[in-house]
Parts: sequence; structure tokens; C-alpha cells
Amino acid sequence: MKKLLSLFSLIIISTLLTQATAQQYLIENSSGIGPKIGFYKAPDAEDGTMFIGLQSRTKGKYVGAEFSLEYRGEQSYTTTDGSELTVRQVPVTGSLLVFAPLAENLAPYGLAGLGAYYTFYDYDGGFVNPGDDAEVKIGYHLGFGADVALSESAALNVDYRYLFLDGSDDLSNKEFSGNVISAGLTFYF
Repeated sequence: MKKLLSLFSLIIISTLLTQATAQQYLIENSSGIGPKIGFYKAPDAEDGTMFIGLQSRTKGKYVGAEFSLEYRGEQSYTTTDGSELTVRQVPVTGSLLVFAPLAENLAPYGLAGLGAYYTFYDYDGGFVNPGDDAEVKIGYHLGFGADVALSESAALNVDYRYLFLDGSDDLSNKEFSGNVISAGLTFYF
């Protein structure tokens, strides 16, 4: 968490310091699309995973929306009987963004949203039903971030989200809730 706050502080300070020499870019009333990368870690997972995706953003001066499609790699879980469970996810999410522009090229924001998380399970070892399984879970997220305009038609966004998502019905004591840190580049048109 300290690294995350340090990263956001560094982005905000560097943007404000370079504001005097930077050109003025205020992106509003535009829509765009671009790539997204990030890191996701559920508390019950043994390790976190990187993810890639595609995001579409619509931005006004104070309110915006984001829709994204991601692929999250494998996270491993140990079940109560000692067997191994590997989980992969494909989330499709929508978020409402509320911006607080600090400068022409910097707009911190808060966000809230819902998502459908298509989850793939791979059971290994002595689990009752070994093999593969899949299900769709609905989750929600809350977070904050910053949008930094790089030009009149491109912006970099970095954000933190906490995901609230229940685990598998077979694993009632495991949760998929967790921390999500992401960065995206949106090309507006």
C-alpha cells in the first residue's frame, strides 16, 4: 500500500512540477479506447498475477465511464484437503468515474463499478471432483486513480481498486476479493 501511495504521489507531484512547461491539454466530452495492464492479488491466493486488457472510456469534465475486458493469469489456492486449485479469470467490468481536475492535464478520480467475472478452475490432487470447471460471478469494486493527459487525444490513467468478489461455491472459505492496480493508455477521438 505504501508503494501505491508513493506511486500516486510521484505522478501528481511530477505532473504539477512540469505544468509550467507543459502544453495545456484538457480532455473532456470525448470517448476513447486503449490497452490496459495491471496486477491482481487476492488475500487467499498464494501469489498474485499480472493481467492485460482493453478499456473504453468516455470522459466529461467531472463525470466519466469506463468499460473493460481483461484476462487475468493463474492464481494458486490450497484447499482444505491439501490439494491445489488454479484460478484464471476474464472480467468484463463497468465503472462510473468522478473526476476532480487539478490542472489542465491532471484529473484525479474516484470510481465505483460492477463486473461479471468468468472464472476458470483447474483442480489438481485429491479434490472430490478433479478436472476443470467454470462459472460466472458478479462482483463490485471501489477505488481511485489519476488521469494524466499526454496530448489533446491521449491520456495515461493509473488506478487502484479493491475488488469485492466471492469465491467458488466449492470453496466457501476462499475469497477472490483483493487489490487491483492497473495502468491504461486511452486514445480519444
